[in-house]
Amino acid sequence: MASPPRTGAMPFPPISLAIALAFGAGDEPSPASDPATLSRFAFEHPGDPDRGRSLFFDEARLSCSKCHRAGDRGGEVGPDLSDVGAKLDLPYLIEAILEPSRQIVEGYRSSVVATTDGRVLTGLVRSEDGDRILLVDAEAREIPIPRSEIEDRSESDASPMPEGLASSLSPAEFADLIAFLASLRSSDQPTPGSGVKGPASLPPGFRRETVADGLTGATALAISPDGLVFVCEQVGRLRIIKNGLLLPEPFATLEVDDHWERGLIGVCLDPEFERNGFVYTVSVASSPYPHHQITRLTAEGDRAVPGSAVVLFEGDDQRRLGGNVPAGHQGGAIHFGPDGTLYVAIGEQTAGAPSQRLDSLLGKILRLNPDGSIPGDNPFLDRSQGKYQAIWALGCRNVFTFAIQPETGLMLLNDVGGEAEEINVGLPGANYGWPVVEHGPTDRPGITGPIHWYPTASICGGAFCPVSPGPGGFPAEYRGKYFFMDFVKGWIRVLDPADPRRPIPASAFALGLARPVDLAFAPDGSLYVLTRDAWVRDDRFRPGTGALHRIWFDGDRAASPREGLRP
Repeated sequence: MASPPRTGAMPFPPISLAIALAFGAGDEPSPASDPATLSRFAFEHPGDPDRGRSLFFDEARLSCSKCHRAGDRGGEVGPDLSDVGAKLDLPYLIEAILEPSRQIVEGYRSSVVATTDGRVLTGLVRSEDGDRILLVDAEAREIPIPRSEIEDRSESDASPMPEGLASSLSPAEFADLIAFLASLRSSDQPTPGSGVKGPASLPPGFRRETVADGLTGATALAISPDGLVFVCEQVGRLRIIKNGLLLPEPFATLEVDDHWERGLIGVCLDPEFERNGFVYTVSVASSPYPHHQITRLTAEGDRAVPGSAVVLFEGDDQRRLGGNVPAGHQGGAIHFGPDGTLYVAIGEQTAGAPSQRLDSLLGKILRLNPDGSIPGDNPFLDRSQGKYQAIWALGCRNVFTFAIQPETGLMLLNDVGGEAEEINVGLPGANYGWPVVEHGPTDRPGITGPIHWYPTASICGGAFCPVSPGPGGFPAEYRGKYFFMDFVKGWIRVLDPADPRRPIPASAFALGLARPVDLAFAPDGSLYVLTRDAWVRDDRFRPGTGALHRIWFDGDRAASPREGLRP
């Protein structure tokens, strides 16, 4: 679950573009207005957009409008913010102001110009010709510089908006400014993914039906050999859909912290489920503090055996782990590998740096035995201690979903961006680079680069089409291929993992899905797609918007035109 920031809904996406807001000079930070305090207050307290509007256009305090247009007012030095509330969610808006240099909108990177008379000037290049360049600084002043006076010129990694200037605002004022930016929408897309409307478009010969609806905060699914569909609701309920009906009583209810992207976020079944009835979940427990928890339950019919819950593994106290949005980037996917061990994805909680550390579970792929113990051949045993020896791969941002191909053992990881969404091959001991290396292609030594990437949105849901499908299975051209989705874009795409090209080309399979989060192939060869149609768990969250859909091939390619479908 996104993007917070980029947190992903659950991958929750996340459109991770920075807004180069230009503030006027502020006072030194006070303890009450440090970035962590401002961020926390803006998340917990809805601001007043009208007061925020006054701040935005108040040039005596802030110079936002000198550089940025909002509606019919403001400058044109920086990006136009008239529709920023429809493009970026709350975490991104906060990040863009508090950490403006973290990600800079292309075309708005500052240039640093050293002149022959000793000046060093920084700003955006408004125009240039053979005789001069025209620089615009953070105060929107135009500075013409003759080329004959330029001694050196380079691009800067710093945003035109200096760090720390938001410290001139009180927490309440900062929340008001964020509320105003969030209200700027010339389109009717209030949060990422909400603009996607059905009906879904499918290739010729495919059919779709809604199997069940009314799910609250759907996050993940797993399918048993006899066709039971287990669905995680973020609020802690594990539901069962049986014979096309959502059973009224949950299979089990776990105690969770379900704020933002926390909650019940992953489920898988034991390879011997028909014999032992074991169901494994990933959740963020609320007590005694928010922390990841892997739990095993035992099924008896359509319910968990009372008292059968066994906590196999526990993460760290999230209150101590940092991050701009500590309840964001939680990961949560869990699957068995062909070696009989459990693989679990943990997000980096928007903290970034811990993804590279071996004394933190954040931003990692874990590998455990089914009883929660640590396999003796994990790759970092000699460099880690205790539960951190469960680390199998590192350098992830927010692997909300991944899949393992039963026939080959190939693991593909969907890591939510960053500057790009990416798919990585899961390998023992691999380092995928975050946050040292941005998402997308890389040739940096020691970093495992992606096999597929695309501009930032919110990748989610991964499944391999069975090589030997059941009677309702997909046509031969799809067998062995990898299906993945995007929460924000509302599509399903397909790629061939054996393709040597980079990025591997992907083709469109479905469009018009309302915030999809997970998908899986059933024993009969059909594809189940779980849609959430809701953003994160906040004060605007709407219950009952999720649904389970089934897609199958009926063999009549002529009867289902591929209307509107584009690769």
